[in-house]
Amino acid sequence: MKVLFRTDASIRLGSGHLMRCMTLAQKLRTKGCQIAFVCRDLPDNLQLLLEQEEYSLWTLSAESWSASRGWQDDAAGTVRYIKQGGTRADWIVVDQYDLDARWEMLLREHADKIMVIDDLADREHECDLLLDQNLHDGSPYRERVPTGTDVLMGPQYALLRDEFRQARDRVEPRTGVVRRMVICFGSTDPTGETSKALAAVGQLNLRLIDIDVIVGASNPQAREIAKMCAGVPYLHFHVQVSDMANFLARADLALGGAGVSTWERLALGVPSLVVAVADNQAENMRQLQRLGLAKQLGMSNEVSVSDIAGGIQGMLSSPNELKDMSQRAYNFVDGKGTSRVVNRLMMVVKA
Repeated sequence: MKVLFRTDASIRLGSGHLMRCMTLAQKLRTKGCQIAFVCRDLPDNLQLLLEQEEYSLWTLSAESWSASRGWQDDAAGTVRYIKQGGTRADWIVVDQYDLDARWEMLLREHADKIMVIDDLADREHECDLLLDQNLHDGSPYRERVPTGTDVLMGPQYALLRDEFRQARDRVEPRTGVVRRMVICFGSTDPTGETSKALAAVGQLNLRLIDIDVIVGASNPQAREIAKMCAGVPYLHFHVQVSDMANFLARADLALGGAGVSTWERLALGVPSLVVAVADNQAENMRQLQRLGLAKQLGMSNEVSVSDIAGGIQGMLSSPNELKDMSQRAYNFVDGKGTSRVVNRLMMVVKA
């Protein structure tokens, strides 16, 4: 089965789209699928991550994008790549906010099926399968996809690597006492939340808590963050970790964004303080708070160092709340979402 992914990622845009596509691609590869990616050649792009995994990669010129013809040129470039390969794709998986039903219609004759990964529900799609792993019922898509489109909604379809499902088996129930904490705002942290969190930690007396501070290799503030951690015995600085599941499995509390990393924390039952680092994370953050799965701090441009310090202090002084939050989180996401999505893709092709 040939699967083509159309997605983008850069330091400015963040890496969530690329990472969830790579998670799905990794699982499909274990099933014997041929995987390829088409990405725009954006400034400060993260395509090195694809090259490290030895995925086939076709790049589109970022300069060709314009308000009037961007999606058409994008579609034409993607079609050229498919024709160059000589055969149509079994699936095209598109995870890109600038593309919609117009792009998907043009790609129809070059693929048997089209899957869309979305979490905005702000445009129409022409697809056979749509995935939104966020916390809503799917109603926003009812008028935006064709009748018969298979819509997969909610965290039961969260795209998590196998390491998170495996780590669940060795996670011990949290007691509500915080001995280890994780601070991680994704690979690039474009809004600088890690630095704010470290400044907040500096306002508190947390010398009895070990804190893992994790950044991606593409984080432009990595050197500055390393300096903030240097010489502080309880701060442990890490770059581009390959075993995030192990860090979260040991954590009693986490600070992070309200995007794709949400499901990683929930799957391992980690009580969390969350900041929405993009507008599309705001509703997810509010739903996490409503369901008692995490504590919201607010939008990144509104959250201060003092807000973060107060949030941490509030969690540390509420062990029973932390214990209950951990259990709810663990029960809410079972870590099998990627397998469910892959099985659905394989089932459609076999049919």
